[in-house]
Amino acid sequence: MNPMAKPMKTTEALDLLHQGQKVEDVVLLDFETQKLGFRDALLLSENGFVVPAGNIVYQDLDIQYDPDFDDTTWKGEYGKLSDFLASNQ
Repeated sequence: MNPMAKPMKTTEALDLLHQGQKVEDVVLLDFETQKLGFRDALLLSENGFVVPAGNIVYQDLDIQYDPDFDDTTWKGEYGKLSDFLASNQ
């Protein structure tokens, strides 16, 4: 752990992020046991936290059907979108 890192609860970090503030050099104290909605998990991911899939909870009814995505057979390896876009320029 970074000795300069500030310990913080996940809910505190999310409150700051929802207010538009940055959370840098933060260690989430309860992150291993915290269950998150997919929007909060995405917000944390966008701000540098790796959210384990097992920590994300959602209701199927909250997920909108998208025929372009849901009716597609996905093949191949998945990588970073930025790498894909850079290779197609």
